[in-house]
Amino acid sequence: MKKNLYSIFKQLLCLLSLLFGAFSCIEPLDFWQETQEGQLIIYGLFTDIDDKHVVNISTSAPLAFRPKGVSNAAVYLLTDGENRTQYFSKGNGVYELQGVKSTEGKSYALEVVLEGVTYRSKFQEMPKVVGKDSLSYQVAYEPFRSSQDEHVFKVFAKSEIPETKDQLFLRWIVEEAHYWQLLWIPPGTPPPPPCFIFDVMDPTRVNLFDGTVTSSRQTERLVATRKFDNAFLFPYFVTVKQLSINREAFEYWQQINIVLNNKGSLFDIPPAPVFGNITNTENPNELVLGFFEVAKSSVSRFFVTSEISPIYLQPICEYIPGKPTNQYPAECLSCEGRAAGRDWTSTVPDWWVYD
Repeated sequence: MKKNLYSIFKQLLCLLSLLFGAFSCIEPLDFWQETQEGQLIIYGLFTDIDDKHVVNISTSAPLAFRPKGVSNAAVYLLTDGENRTQYFSKGNGVYELQGVKSTEGKSYALEVVLEGVTYRSKFQEMPKVVGKDSLSYQVAYEPFRSSQDEHVFKVFAKSEIPETKDQLFLRWIVEEAHYWQLLWIPPGTPPPPPCFIFDVMDPTRVNLFDGTVTSSRQTERLVATRKFDNAFLFPYFVTVKQLSINREAFEYWQQINIVLNNKGSLFDIPPAPVFGNITNTENPNELVLGFFEVAKSSVSRFFVTSEISPIYLQPICEYIPGKPTNQYPAECLSCEGRAAGRDWTSTVPDWWVYD
């Protein structure tokens, strides 16, 4: 699955751009201070999960525009005292690494070489412990993105926190995956392959836990909310990744959360600019946005079906005799049309198992 945490970071940047570009009688607070068009954004997450590890590289765009992918960089994972392993470019600023995962006791860093300039993160050791989650969901009718009540799907995580002498900082990522059946025109044509669409659920929510300020070994929280739509027509999977991170990463996401929740009042104190842990090795004064994280992770997952939906979900890709193919929505004709920029595959994920 290509979708990774950078999707959250990218959507946060887009949201911030929209917020700061909105019309207002009050001058918007400049949370990013020196941020200008063309600044480099690097985000990566490296864990102990045997999966694809992704780094995304882009440059900041004018307000309300998405960052522009950078695909001409050389990207390396550095292992303290051992070697460097190169990521492979997938295009549009996405770089992937497979067959490697973090191990206890080793430290890792990221190196990016772009147009002769080297950018490098600090070395980080993978944390030793992580908790375990028990997941549940709730169907509700309440305000979500506006003041109007609407039907929503809410995901909760009840977490058992391990006893440890080390400082413990946790973060949760929630991902969704849904099945989508394309238009099938019988008879005489084989059914098209199915689509599996992946996305980050509730990408602007930042879920954090600071184990240094509580002795509780159990926590329960709402980790994601989303509106009901036709993604629930077929089996719908929710994956919650609990990440054990270091203090620097925790403080970084705390600042991101402050930016997202600050309303721009004249009486607010602007937070410090959100510096990451990646620097230009020759010019440390260059502000590089983003962060490279090394985390220990635990994964929990469940699925639901259309039976839980409180509203009628209208199938939109049913074949109607005589209706021209070009009159069906694009999402009925191709997985790419359905994905609309999200990650997708026609290969059944190995965890896609349901009764």
